[in-house]
Amino acid sequence: MNRPYTRGEVAKALVQTESQLKERKLSLTSSDLMLLEKFVKEFQVEMREFEGKIPEKDEVRLGVRLQSDVDKSENDKAKYRGVYRSKFSVSLGNYVEVYNGTNFAQYLIDDTIYIGRKWRGIVGYTEQAYATVGVGRFRFKFGRDFLSWGTGESGTLLFSDVARPMDQFIAFATMGSFQFTFLVSALDDITLDSKTADSLGGSFAKRYISAHRLDVNLFNGRFQCAVTEAVLYGGVDRQLNWIFLNPFIFYYGVHLNNSGFANIFGTVDLSFSPVSRWELYGSLLIDDIQIEKICPDDLEPNEIGWLLGSHLGDPFGVSGLTISGEFVCVTNRTYKTPNPWETFIHQNKPLGYPLGNDFDYWQIGISKWFRGSLWLGLRYSQTRKGEGSLFTPWDAPWLDYTIEQGYSEPFPTGVVEKRREVSFSALYYPSIHWGIEGEILSLQRENAYNVEGKSKNETNWRVGIWFDGDFKFRMK
Repeated sequence: MNRPYTRGEVAKALVQTESQLKERKLSLTSSDLMLLEKFVKEFQVEMREFEGKIPEKDEVRLGVRLQSDVDKSENDKAKYRGVYRSKFSVSLGNYVEVYNGTNFAQYLIDDTIYIGRKWRGIVGYTEQAYATVGVGRFRFKFGRDFLSWGTGESGTLLFSDVARPMDQFIAFATMGSFQFTFLVSALDDITLDSKTADSLGGSFAKRYISAHRLDVNLFNGRFQCAVTEAVLYGGVDRQLNWIFLNPFIFYYGVHLNNSGFANIFGTVDLSFSPVSRWELYGSLLIDDIQIEKICPDDLEPNEIGWLLGSHLGDPFGVSGLTISGEFVCVTNRTYKTPNPWETFIHQNKPLGYPLGNDFDYWQIGISKWFRGSLWLGLRYSQTRKGEGSLFTPWDAPWLDYTIEQGYSEPFPTGVVEKRREVSFSALYYPSIHWGIEGEILSLQRENAYNVEGKSKNETNWRVGIWFDGDFKFRMK
């Protein structure tokens, strides 16, 4: 529930898995074993280093990942699109790694909220650029990278990788079954509207995030729990706050004692496997809840989100089959405050759940691996999306009511768009270096785009091939 993983973490898990297989503490199906074989082939050097079978050496790794698609979305004609990623890393033994990855993507040309230059039908930006150091119980990373905290198949509530990677400093400390994580990040500046800019004396607001998290892993991973507290703050000419650079202070207490100058989030993530091949998981996010009922401010609806899901593997004795289900709900105004710089976005994308707020969503799915090389998946989902969003202006209608009158509003709010979606996906994965994948999706909308009575049906599809290759140079 704390990603991304390092190559060393994956290698360690693979070594432990192979050990359990040899000791007959773990049994895998033939499809599982074929998938495991692909993993071992990919991470064999790191596994041998972890076991101490080969001496530690410096390594330079060059690589590319090329994705070539033909797709059709909404009413557009089928067109070719590509995503091309470069990979460059230098590993100094087992302790230090420097990594750089650049993304050139044709998909982002049609993205109206993309921040950056578009040139000759393509966009490009540095997607990852960081240095990481790991010694014993401690690991540190400085630079730009993805981040995903929490549970969820369709997305996670606090940090989801739908957002552009963040420029960050992150530190990990591990002690037995416990891992403590501390994060500091500077987000993109936002442009203020003219009225706000005039009142604050500046056109741009700076934005920062700090977060700390405690992960607990018990019973050989069958029970996992994590508690996170995060703070988003900023403003015109605002600098990093030394208080929030303290990994061990409670942000909410600072927030209360300073009459509220930040947006505080708290999450609890759980994953539990009561029996083999069955996982139950969930997350609760609290942005703002009202406990007292003293003044009209206390009538503000609670701003929370929750996610519940389950995976069942090999049901009815069918090897490689998985049945899954998930429900997500995020109330209106969650991830927001009256201060626009405290909205939980980065580069115009949600930092949290991809759908933002003011919605509920559920999905059920079934998928199967065939001999570790062919994966087929079928999914059905329904979404109710209200008029609220991360980008709509803040409103406070409860201030027009007294405590005696009370205040409530429907959920989701306003004209509710209802979506029904059926998707079929396929992946042919014969090698760790290349694969073929495709998807067809049927989508029905009622009150499309929150317009009363407007309906829209569409069928989208995509088929593509990808290649992923690395060239390694190991040096004494």
